[in-house]
Amino acid sequence: MATGLTLQEVEEKKPDGFFPKLFTNVAKTMGDANVDKMQELFESGDSMAMIRFTYELETYRNSLEIKEFYPEKNPHECKIKKEYGNKAYQDGKDIDALHFYTQAVLSAPCDEETGKSKDLAIVLANRSAVLFSLKAYHLSLDDIKLAFDSGYPEELHFKLLERKAKILYFFKQFIDARDAYKQLLKSLDVAKVDANKKIKLQKEVQTVLKTFERAPSVYNDPNVMMKPETDLPKLPDKNKKYPALSNAVCFKYEPGRGRFAIAQRDIKVGEFICVDTPIVSHPLPEYLGSNCGHCFKSMKAPLPCPICTKVMFCSYDCRTAALETYHPYECKIFDFLIASGMSIVCFLAYKAMVQKPLKFFLDKRDKFENHDEASGVQISLDKDGKPIEKYLSSDYRNYFNLVTHRSERKAGDVFHRAMLAVMLVRCMKKYGYFGPDANDEIMTDDECYIGFVLNHFLEVNQFNAHEVAQFEMIARNREEGSKSAYIGAACYPTLAMFNHSCDPSIIRFYIEDYVCVQTIKNVKKGEEICENYGPIFFHSPKEDRVQRLKAQYWFDCNCIPCQDDWPLMHEMTDDVLNFKCGACGGGVPFQTSSMNINLKCSCGTPVSVLKALKAVGDTETLSEKAKEAMAKGDLETAQTLYSKYMTDLDMYLSPPYPDYYKTQQHIWKCIWMRYGNRVVRGKLPQAPSNDFDSVD
Repeated sequence: MATGLTLQEVEEKKPDGFFPKLFTNVAKTMGDANVDKMQELFESGDSMAMIRFTYELETYRNSLEIKEFYPEKNPHECKIKKEYGNKAYQDGKDIDALHFYTQAVLSAPCDEETGKSKDLAIVLANRSAVLFSLKAYHLSLDDIKLAFDSGYPEELHFKLLERKAKILYFFKQFIDARDAYKQLLKSLDVAKVDANKKIKLQKEVQTVLKTFERAPSVYNDPNVMMKPETDLPKLPDKNKKYPALSNAVCFKYEPGRGRFAIAQRDIKVGEFICVDTPIVSHPLPEYLGSNCGHCFKSMKAPLPCPICTKVMFCSYDCRTAALETYHPYECKIFDFLIASGMSIVCFLAYKAMVQKPLKFFLDKRDKFENHDEASGVQISLDKDGKPIEKYLSSDYRNYFNLVTHRSERKAGDVFHRAMLAVMLVRCMKKYGYFGPDANDEIMTDDECYIGFVLNHFLEVNQFNAHEVAQFEMIARNREEGSKSAYIGAACYPTLAMFNHSCDPSIIRFYIEDYVCVQTIKNVKKGEEICENYGPIFFHSPKEDRVQRLKAQYWFDCNCIPCQDDWPLMHEMTDDVLNFKCGACGGGVPFQTSSMNINLKCSCGTPVSVLKALKAVGDTETLSEKAKEAMAKGDLETAQTLYSKYMTDLDMYLSPPYPDYYKTQQHIWKCIWMRYGNRVVRGKLPQAPSNDFDSVD
């Protein structure tokens, strides 16, 4: 249903990078003996031995140097943009000031060991004032907190403490506000401020503190949201076995078909059936300047990495989470990895490893020994009807057990991925993942094991990664000119068990990097619930769909549109309607030009043509009202009406027919504009023209 590029198409548009040429060169120069050895290891299926062989391959080792390659901070730009911000703020142009201060924040150099920087601290303090003025209080608090962390001068602490205390008071966090006012009073002892202003401020703070003393109680109100929470849809009846799903869904397994989702009850169009958390996610490099490197949220006042300018974060919490886990292992080699040409699924595999410490994988070594593609289907219940063990998307075993098609891989493909895994293991070693004494010349058993798991995740991601998207609009609540844009990729171990159809049952949308799933059609109990891996039948001809799915996912599509070769959207007409049999649900073709109204289904049940035609005609009013609501930007009403229209049509007609799929597309747009990652594109303020500014 999306109009953007698929994950595969995004990768096809990327430059090749150096790695494909490196692979070709190594394959040509490794010698016959090593080629034979590689083939022998491939046939044995010993993945760990393949990793070790590749690591120790001299021609590869001599050809690959792990280089630090990242965009560094620029003190000159920091200084210039801070001055622009100061001027804009003084002129009352808060939005312009926010833009320029943000550029200064991102380019301010920091001490690599401590992360401290007086320049960064001062610019953050200045930006916090702008955010306070704009009433973006939670963002202002984040800037204040990082300014203190970054070494904001002690003699200026009073400025930030006063701002912090006012924000906390506004949010009814009275205990914290009182503490901040006490800190403010103490900070005035060393404050660099005019004596009269200091005395005035001291009196004001003392008055506030006396107010707190006279209050019958001082408390932090737990009901006040200090920052926007991620507003995820609520599943009405959570699944006991699969917490990411509603109780309407279960899974089955068949050899050759794998795991697939089945409706446990009738499901209406528009029901939420899945809200899944990624086990790993990564933005596309080109979106790192606009979306948080940790959660994908669109950023208003990004916070920087202390070392590189490539990755930034939407909040203090996201920044802290990234710096304490995976980002130190990617920071200085980010552009090196991009230059290699490796795909987003490789970034996912690398992050899946480095976001967990070495000990995590060593302690769970037995969990990664056997690959079970049927796992997660048979979940036993205890005597009280509760699952003995739930299927969690956060469980690395479930990630490990997703399909890899390992048995179908050729020797060249296996060796290629082993080379990628070895390159990434060497990156991990360079930045201390295995400890400070790791020797790049040799591969330890632990390093070989990590290389094996990483290589396995490379194979998993090839078939199980999902595109993460945002809806880009010209104007809020208006569909004109809107489009779906892929901003990254993620792996969702629960959603990954849904199989493909070119006529899917569901639509995915994303809130940050969470995936939310709604039904896009009515699904009967016992029917398979299918998602879509890229090609939709009414957009792409059968031959193209089959070819694309075979090339990317290694299966022959056998969905109904492929079996029956359903027409493209522009080929559908209203000349033939497939009336639905009330007994068996099968379609009964009717030529609209025909005078024969006596139809019978192949099961022998008569079909009342006149009744069906009248009912279909009556639904047109719903369609018109839905269009009017859509035009007015009343998305909730539009979606409700379109869903009822589809449900009513579903009672009498069997697809394919054009109104059904046009209505699906309208529902898809309503959903994205109501719930998903949404961005309204606007113009950025321009820097004033100065001869000395050579940065822009």
